[in-house]
Amino acid sequence: MNISVIVNFETKVSKTEEFVVILNSVKSELPKVEGCIAVDIFTDISSTNEFTLLETWQSKELHQAHLSRINKDGTWEMIASHLIQDPKVNYFSSL
Repeated sequence: MNISVIVNFETKVSKTEEFVVILNSVKSELPKVEGCIAVDIFTDISSTNEFTLLETWQSKELHQAHLSRINKDGTWEMIASHLIQDPKVNYFSSL
């Protein structure tokens, strides 16, 4: 069964434009990652430095394997440098 992953980011105001560039790359590249089915990206209409990703994955394990890879290769460190705090990540399944 597929799972949904909801990730909430809050960027440093000074880094928001750069983060949008990263998100545009994520939108095209993440679905190419093993186990990722789709990703939709949203921005909060009342706070331009808050973003939500709605990702669909084949399993939580495949998502966590992806997170492990981006931690090891330095990608996560680059992304985190744009954030006020760590993102909030939640996993959901359909009823």
